[in-house]
Amino acid sequence: MRYLSWIITLPLTALAISFAVSNLTPVQLALWPLVGTVEAPAFALVLVTLVVGFFAGGLTVWMGQHTHRRNARQHQARADRLQKELDAARTAITPPSST
Repeated sequence: MRYLSWIITLPLTALAISFAVSNLTPVQLALWPLVGTVEAPAFALVLVTLVVGFFAGGLTVWMGQHTHRRNARQHQARADRLQKELDAARTAITPPSST
């Protein structure tokens, strides 16, 4: 699995570095309702957009899985409670050892 990670990571890293070196030209970014502009290299705007999209997607998936995580916690708490009851019942049934 580690090799597969490297096989994917190294070409993507090389591609990102090549993209950054090739797109050093500064560009201006202006957002309509806001006043002013931001000047940054083209690669920075693209990479920042990708990172923000990555985290937005992760947050969306995390929030969508909320009910599943809550149900898993509830089921685990119930299983723990039932295990304690089972252990207590086994202790009550088991006769004391006479030595």
